[in-house]
Amino acid sequence: MNIASHYEEVVPAALFRRPQSLFIYVKIPIRSRARPDPFHQREHELARLLQEADAGTVIGWGQSFSDAGQDGYQRVVYQRVDITTSDIGKARPVLRTMLETLAVPAGTEVHYTHQGQALMDIYTHGGWRLDQPYT
Repeated sequence: MNIASHYEEVVPAALFRRPQSLFIYVKIPIRSRARPDPFHQREHELARLLQEADAGTVIGWGQSFSDAGQDGYQRVVYQRVDITTSDIGKARPVLRTMLETLAVPAGTEVHYTHQGQALMDIYTHGGWRLDQPYT
């Protein structure tokens, strides 16, 4: 008897399947007069809320910088938050509600992929514009 086939009979492979991990990232614009957040309280709060809603996990964050200006300096343009989820359909509405609660500025984007197409939800002064193509 083959050990591998015996093992599969005793322990079904389905027990070892994990939900597919899907990737979402959030881009939050940084305004020139924005108050610094050196302890990343917003990102920690977003991570906590996502976990409580069982909608995803924050796996990291970082900053995106502008091109160098005439003075040679770059400035922070976006705060990016990287998230994994097993259900994008559940995570997106939860994220939109949480981001509004956390008072993100207009121009905040939630990026994801659906059926192989890169899409984003964009927060505007009038609310969310959903399923926008990202090129």
